[in-house]
Amino acid sequence: MIAKLFSRTPTMPMVGLAHACSVSWRANRPFFVTLAAYAVAVAFAAGYWQIPLDPQIYSEPFLLFGGGVAFILFAIVATRVMLERPERLFPGLVRRLLENDLPNRLVIGLPVALTLPVFFSLFTSMKGGLSRIVPFYADSAIIAVDRMIHGGQDAWRILHPLLGAGPLTFALNFLYNLWFVVMLVVLFCVTFSTGNKRLRSQYLVAFVLTWVLLGNAVATIFASVGPAFIMPFYGDDTFSPLMDYLQGTNTVYPVWALHAQGILLANAALDGPRLGSGISAFPSLHVAVATLNAIYLWRFGGVLRWAGVIFLIAIQLGAVHLAWHYAIDGYASMLATPAIWILARRLSKDPGMATAKYARSDFG
Repeated sequence: MIAKLFSRTPTMPMVGLAHACSVSWRANRPFFVTLAAYAVAVAFAAGYWQIPLDPQIYSEPFLLFGGGVAFILFAIVATRVMLERPERLFPGLVRRLLENDLPNRLVIGLPVALTLPVFFSLFTSMKGGLSRIVPFYADSAIIAVDRMIHGGQDAWRILHPLLGAGPLTFALNFLYNLWFVVMLVVLFCVTFSTGNKRLRSQYLVAFVLTWVLLGNAVATIFASVGPAFIMPFYGDDTFSPLMDYLQGTNTVYPVWALHAQGILLANAALDGPRLGSGISAFPSLHVAVATLNAIYLWRFGGVLRWAGVIFLIAIQLGAVHLAWHYAIDGYASMLATPAIWILARRLSKDPGMATAKYARSDFG
């Protein structure tokens, strides 16, 4: 039987592989072109300013996260099939996976998923080397503009009477840390979606542009460290009362931001990129990605729509209250991200995924 299988139409696997590659390329062309342009720019910048690059920083974390998500989804599907009590479990499981369009999801999604760790590694390498291009200088100007917007005082002082309680600080810190999980979940859902092809392409291109334009380009132009680091970098005690409050709260309720800020500060004194390294305040990438997700989820209505909006508000509040950002850092992100979304739509015209199998509308 094995000999018959190998002897029958030997060119079919190659034809199938070629078709899959063609479909994947046409579906992801805007994303890959955008990513390739960024990689070229990174190579040039790294060579000119002697910025060390490590394209494998996020390989292991993404492998663990992707494997964990795949296991959880498979376990959910398998549990549903078992609850239906099919006569034969394995054929029932295969049928359910095919009903969920798994082959097509893998064809268009896996190439993107495999390149994302490289993208994040290049981004982190560049972020860690921004001070080699432009030394930190903009904090005093950003603080002045921020105060002008907020009636002559720092935004955290306006929020403190509302948020300056241990349980609320802990809750905001929890949501701020949850941002990483939310970002990756939405990103993976979009990456492996087989619904609206134009929307999927637009989101992926916008995601890359948000990180590149705001997290690298604008962050370089307005090189700043943020409230948590203004004392060690400038010797400025402007935000010491806020840091003292967070330190005091941390003795009762965990404030994980303090630990993360300590790691970032320690990494800043070392040479070369590391997982999550790089200090940059303006604009806020946390707020930018939360804005992008809110824009994307808005069209789904119901719980997803308002969850995206509420999460965006919580991230903006947490960014200021936890001393990560000046309020204007988030405002700038909320203004710039919709413009990036519109630009991404123009860049995502005719993604080329011309097959009726992708006409369905689902989450992503």
